[in-house]
Amino acid sequence: MYETGGEEGSGFHIFNVAEDQYHRAEVLQRTGAIDITCSLEKVVYGAISADSNDYASLIVMQWFFQPKGSRRISEPTIELLFESDTADDDVAVEKISFLGTHYLMPTKQDESFTRGINPTIGIQQFANLGLGGKWEKTTTKTVSDAIRLSGGMLAPNNRLPNRIATWTISENRTQPTGIPCSLKVAILVSSKERKIFRCRLAFTCQTDCKTAAQSFFKKIPKDDPVLFQPDSRDKGTRPNRNVAYSNDELGSINLDELGGVTLKPIVP
Repeated sequence: MYETGGEEGSGFHIFNVAEDQYHRAEVLQRTGAIDITCSLEKVVYGAISADSNDYASLIVMQWFFQPKGSRRISEPTIELLFESDTADDDVAVEKISFLGTHYLMPTKQDESFTRGINPTIGIQQFANLGLGGKWEKTTTKTVSDAIRLSGGMLAPNNRLPNRIATWTISENRTQPTGIPCSLKVAILVSSKERKIFRCRLAFTCQTDCKTAAQSFFKKIPKDDPVLFQPDSRDKGTRPNRNVAYSNDELGSINLDELGGVTLKPIVP
């Protein structure tokens, strides 16, 4: 019933305007029967903790999923790979918001199952009951389900440290009405030095049959990586305004408080 999109093709590609365009505000844009966008909402550079010499980068991204008409997104997966240009590649994902599996809008509904039973014995005893047909037994049970949001941290090629942050949203399978319209995620990245690192984004999505048949997600290109510059002296080309440099200890921040899920848009 569903089509999974890959990372091949052309069009809808977001380029960096220059090699030193840091903190690109528009992370991803996909338009069509379903509009999918991601923006870089906030970046804060600081320290992991007073006991560590590692630097910290706090990154907040805002995702929007906007189907049109009767279209539906059933399961998108976001994957962010962080890497540096140094030989030892010392960038690591320390924490993410919504780590593990979280359940949204739980539902319950009764489902009935009917089974037929053909009598094959005792015919003489029950001949007067008209056993030419079959008996039927109906069983009712209550089924619970919910929208699921799962976050994880992965090590590329099974080699630590973790440098991949990933989230998957799965719709309620028993009441398939799609996924939340927006998701805000937060990531805490550590590094040994204040050097440029980048974020490569991979996105796949399962949709309804009609959208899948139109090949909307069959050809999704790779966007340029988002470049992060922890050195405040290098402003780069067209820097994002939502960037802060501080001496704060970022390792103690609860990332779930920075993240958020919007189930349906509210018009004032």
